[in-house]
Amino acid sequence: MALTAGERTHRIRFERPVQETNDFGEVVGTGWELVVEVWAKRTNQLSATAEAVASGAQSYREQVRYDILPREIAPDWRIVERGKAYDIKSAGTSNDGSETAVIAVSGLNQG
Repeated sequence: MALTAGERTHRIRFERPVQETNDFGEVVGTGWELVVEVWAKRTNQLSATAEAVASGAQSYREQVRYDILPREIAPDWRIVERGKAYDIKSAGTSNDGSETAVIAVSGLNQG
């Protein structure tokens, strides 16, 4: 099923890790650089989040599904939406090639 423009209402950024160097060329850390910004359909995967919130957990992992137009995505990238980072857990293109679904989780290493 094709993803319509009206369904893609969330602006997200795909970022990839980059090594930061000092003036001497020494690696001093890792940062993030923009790969692309796209419009996406966002669906919350609420079961795990709802259970954590209901139990009074101070921190929890939020799992989200983003549907975007077909695109190659590297597993070490992350998604940033409204300043909140999400680790990419999986990405796959539909059988008809009309969209790519990305499952992302916040509250982990990068997100």
